[in-house]
Amino acid sequence: MKRYLLIALVCPALLSTGCASKEPAWAIQAGAVTPGTAGLQGVQAWSFFTESWGKAKKDAAFVCARSQAVTGTTAAPLPGCVGCTVAYTLTVDEIDSDCDAALAADPSYTLPVAMAIGPVDEGLADLDPHEGRSLGWYASFDGVELTSYGLAWDLGLDGAGEAGPPGWNPGQTYTLWPAYAWDLTSAGSSS
Repeated sequence: MKRYLLIALVCPALLSTGCASKEPAWAIQAGAVTPGTAGLQGVQAWSFFTESWGKAKKDAAFVCARSQAVTGTTAAPLPGCVGCTVAYTLTVDEIDSDCDAALAADPSYTLPVAMAIGPVDEGLADLDPHEGRSLGWYASFDGVELTSYGLAWDLGLDGAGEAGPPGWNPGQTYTLWPAYAWDLTSAGSSS
């Protein structure tokens, strides 16, 4: 799977739209989490799209999605995130899916195994929808090293309730938005 920088932010597709009989060629992973004093809880969705989505980023290319519960335990940050203020080891549990049985059970989409929050990676600064309020979202898919994966921001900044104070604060809910889409057609490549 090869990562590509998203050109435009696309709202994650809802599970209720149904699964079309199209072959997925792209995947994006987004979520919403609420940190506590010793961990975090939330959800993530893997949304799958046909090959045409890679060119136009249209919702019509939606194939299916997997919805998962995410639980994090506070941990020491892995290498790869300079300035990370908090890190978590993650457990992911399946909630629902409208994907075909093989894709719905594929363990490749029960990741990442760890995440951290820190400064926005300078390579992603142009994608930041809430400049000065967004945080960097770092993920580890191998449990060895973190890599810049996207942005995190207070859900209230999107008009879903009142925005809290800047930073990563217990009890606030944050959107986790990827800066990359996974190219599922690149056989043999890893991130």
